[in-house]
Amino acid sequence: FREGREEIEDEERSGRLVTESTLENIEEIRSIVSDDPHVTIAELQEHTGLSYGTVHRILSDHLELRKITARYIPKQLMDYQRSERVRICKENLSRFEEGRWR
Repeated sequence: FREGREEIEDEERSGRLVTESTLENIEEIRSIVSDDPHVTIAELQEHTGLSYGTVHRILSDHLELRKITARYIPKQLMDYQRSERVRICKENLSRFEEGRWR
């Protein structure tokens, strides 16, 4: 108001929208990742036209995925999945210690 403005609404600005995490974009990324879990953020950017930060935010916050050995997997594992991972790790460790790794 000090600058002589009488409107309380913001004027339109150029550039991308701040909120690109729409349901359409989230579903599009979910579909791509479910088809190819080895897809990179750069490939997702190229396919969707979204920024790196937006793609990363959708993957980690909205889809609750994280990158492990070049695959996106759920952050929360079920109890049986967690126990299976522990079993496999123990088996691999004992093989390594006994010299039967390969």
